[in-house]
Amino acid sequence: MKKIILLMFAIGMFINANAQKMATVNSNELVLSMPETKTMQKQLEGKQEELKKQMEVMYKQYEAKANELKGMENKAMDAINKAKVEELQDLQKRIEKFEVEANKEVQGLEQKLSLPILEKAKKSIEEVAKEKGYTHVFDVSGGGLIVFPTGDDITDAIKAKLGIPATAPAAPAGKK
Repeated sequence: MKKIILLMFAIGMFINANAQKMATVNSNELVLSMPETKTMQKQLEGKQEELKKQMEVMYKQYEAKANELKGMENKAMDAINKAKVEELQDLQKRIEKFEVEANKEVQGLEQKLSLPILEKAKKSIEEVAKEKGYTHVFDVSGGGLIVFPTGDDITDAIKAKLGIPATAPAAPAGKK
């Protein structure tokens, strides 16, 4: 009786496993090929350039004050030198704070701009999976899966749905 139950269980598992249709997708490749990502990258580069110019202005101010202090070392009174050193230290702290805030601003902008892109990619993956009858889609770009059942790669089908040209398949490792 136990053998019959085990056999029925194994057959049930086999039938259930075969009923599931699996596929893979490279979400990194998909997102990087979307036009929205290229637009986002241009916006981020523009913001970084704007902040870089502001940093350069601050660095020039710092250099000018440092050179002024260097030229006054032996000529000015201690009180004046002390005030100039404090002014220079204050400017250095403002520069450091600006760098931290600028990095936070760029990261925040990247998160804000990437969210709709990631949502669009996810929605497209779900739509293509549903259209093609896939019950499981594995993302191979994360490197989290080492072994997984062989399935169809639907990255190009999703790109086609988004109007993105498909890419040529990569050559296997060690072959060119």
